[in-house]
Amino acid sequence: MVNRTGYTSKKKKRTPKTSRTEMTNVEKGMIIGVFYCLRNIALVAQIIGRPWTTIKSFLARACERQSLDNLPRPGRSPILRQGQRSTIIRAAKDNRKMTRSDFRDHYAPGVSLSTGNIQLLVPRE
Repeated sequence: MVNRTGYTSKKKKRTPKTSRTEMTNVEKGMIIGVFYCLRNIALVAQIIGRPWTTIKSFLARACERQSLDNLPRPGRSPILRQGQRSTIIRAAKDNRKMTRSDFRDHYAPGVSLSTGNIQLLVPRE
């Protein structure tokens, strides 16, 4: 972007509004193991390096669900997995003459012809 003085400004990357990160399975296992040994949430939080409330809510949730898995996130699940998406992009770059229907039948069977991913990558018929 060029401003009035003629200098270009570089756009900054957006940082997330919160610093939330999903706990790894290793962290979850460490929380349960350390809590089982020490029986003190404050010490577990200090050792793991997570807030006390996070440890407390995780332990309550793990006991209630009897599972360490997170609930699925709301919203529509992705149509294509990352591997399928990479294959589609690679194939579209290699063969730009292939029609969408040929492309779909060969690389992405079962995906709708009107799928935005395929429309963007493959030329129109």
